[in-house]
This record gives sequence, C-alpha cells and structure tokens, in this order.
Amino acid sequence: MNALEPLLPILQTLEPLGLPAAALQGWYAYANQKQAARLARHLDHELKLVHQELSTRVNHAYLRSDAFQANVVQAVRAAEMAESEDKLRFIARSLAGCILSFPPPQLDKFQTMRIIESLSDRELRVFAEYFQLLDPIDPYQDFIPADSQVSIPGLSKQEFIAALLGLEQLGLLTKENISDRDGEWTATPSHSGQGFAWKLTALARQIATLSRLRGEEP
Repeated sequence: MNALEPLLPILQTLEPLGLPAAALQGWYAYANQKQAARLARHLDHELKLVHQELSTRVNHAYLRSDAFQANVVQAVRAAEMAESEDKLRFIARSLAGCILSFPPPQLDKFQTMRIIESLSDRELRVFAEYFQLLDPIDPYQDFIPADSQVSIPGLSKQEFIAALLGLEQLGLLTKENISDRDGEWTATPSHSGQGFAWKLTALARQIATLSRLRGEEP
C-alpha cells in the first residue's frame, strides 16, 4: 500500500501556497502506513501553523520542485523508525520547515532530513535539552566541558554520554581542545577548567533552524 495516502489530503492544503494541483498524482512510498498516519496528524498541525503564521515565508519554487516530493518520502521513512510521538512531531515540524525560505547560508534540506531520520529518540531528547544548557543569545559559540557534571533528568550519566557520542557521530556535536583558550569561558558554572569541550556544529544549526528549535524563525 502507498504509505503516503494518509498525508495526501493534508499536503493538498498547500495548493493555495503554490503546490500544483496535479503534483501529488503518482506520489508513492513504501513504508509503514500506520506510522505514516501518526506522522500525518502532527503534519496537519504544523502546516496549519504555516498557513496562519508563516505563509509569507513559503518557498513557492521549492513546493513546485521534485525536492519537495523527495523530502516528503524521506519524512515518511523517518517516521517508520520513530519510537515516540516527540520524534514524529519533530519530523513533521522539520518537514513543514522545508517549505519555508531561510536567510543565508543555504540549508541543505535533504541532508538535514537524512540526519533527523538517523536520530534516536534519546539522541533527539539530549540534542533538544543541550540547547537549554548553552548561552541563549548564541548557543553556537558556547560550549560545555566534556568532563563537566552536566546531565539530563531521567538519564544516567552513561546514557547521557552515549547520546553525546551518538550526536558526535552524526556530525551534530564536535569535541574541541580548549586547553589554550584560557579566559574565554563564560560565567556559566559548568564552564570551568581546561581540556575538551562539546560544541554544536554547522549541521546542528541546520537542524535547529529547519525544526525551529528554541523558537528560531527563518
């Protein structure tokens, strides 16, 4: 069965924003249709937000491109592996973000959606919580010492570290040597000492922007 069927009525609501009326004909994906239906409920909510609040920022050329179809199929396949509603909601929000225009640098939407598909539920939770530990003004210039005692409620230290290592493997975090950066630490209590520190990458910025994590707007 076509796993896209639960999403087609929702995607048709994009016609007033530039999606050609006949564009959805022939769209097909092999995936778990039950998971696709769960994704569709979240996508319906996210696209309503686009219609209500972000319609002036829609990338009309993207909606008419084959890239949009590819990202929809990719989102359905990502949903097939999702273990929680939070992950499904994140996928739907990111797919909705794909139809928006963003300022430079140019987002690689296909790459970003591919990484989102690879995120485990635990890695996604740590990724989202990680932002709360950083400087809210510019989290991408902030960092947390690798030997700090920072953790996430509900996760053991080992689970937290394992998730950080997974995020590093996916290219969302990098471990930098800050031994020669004395004096550059912020006033955050966790920022003390020398050694290595975790820092968000450019790919992490892409994911946060596409999913509008922390209320980020295009």
